[in-house]
Amino acid sequence: MEVKNLKFPVFILGTQRAGTTLLTRILSTHKDLFIQNEISVEKVFTGTKNAESILSLMDRQIEERHGCSLEDLLEKENKTVWGVKDPEFSEYLDELQAFIPGSKFLLIIRDGRGVVNSYIENKWGLGTNAYTGAIRWQDEIHQQMEFARKYPDDVLVLRFEDLVANMEVELRRICEHLSLPFDEDMLKYDKKKAMFKENPHNTNTNKSPDKKLAEKWQAKLSSREIALIEHVAGKTLKEHGYQLIGDKVAPSALEKVYYKLHQRIVGEIQLQWQWRKSLLKKRRAR
Repeated sequence: MEVKNLKFPVFILGTQRAGTTLLTRILSTHKDLFIQNEISVEKVFTGTKNAESILSLMDRQIEERHGCSLEDLLEKENKTVWGVKDPEFSEYLDELQAFIPGSKFLLIIRDGRGVVNSYIENKWGLGTNAYTGAIRWQDEIHQQMEFARKYPDDVLVLRFEDLVANMEVELRRICEHLSLPFDEDMLKYDKKKAMFKENPHNTNTNKSPDKKLAEKWQAKLSSREIALIEHVAGKTLKEHGYQLIGDKVAPSALEKVYYKLHQRIVGEIQLQWQWRKSLLKKRRAR
């Protein structure tokens, strides 16, 4: 087995709750492809823009998690291509330029209304309300698309909704982009064992594709929340083929202050609560 481009991994980009974990789950069932599901991004990218240093730090994290080096892991799993997925890559796009040309990138975009609904439901402090959640989504999409437009030959853009509705078509596009043969096992990803632990935030990745997931926000968000998201990010939604359905309502200056204050206070409370739960879980596991 010969590992291809050990120095040039595949990078999966996307906002939080955009379907990056589902995409990782699917691609990891490809006979030739291994995707690491998230790393400690800050430890890898902070203070360095050198590709060799970044690779060394990623290799170290993979060894800590899997008990062997990346090269040994690929040999053990009989994989020839590897990659990494992490939504936090959006904060380090400048550093990722060090892997161009060479690496291939997959950017998955999901309807901002679905993403914001997921922000609110998951209570990780990402977007505690429709207004601030929409701002976050739009800002990240703009950063990601600027990167994609700068490197059109290296970045493949796909939509979560298309992946769920027309999985084989989208996976064939991905395989062509990665210069890999299509593997039908990817269509049966839910029957394969995942290489990462299941948690309440990724349970749907162990189920067969459900088109209703892409539309869940329509029943969950209020008409006011939909209107707020579309007010903030309507242009961006339309640019990516999403139809606007809400009323044209603009928040008042006072409402904007309230939403931002809500994000600052409630967001910090949610974040601290999630970290404490995580710490408690680790202690119990000892």
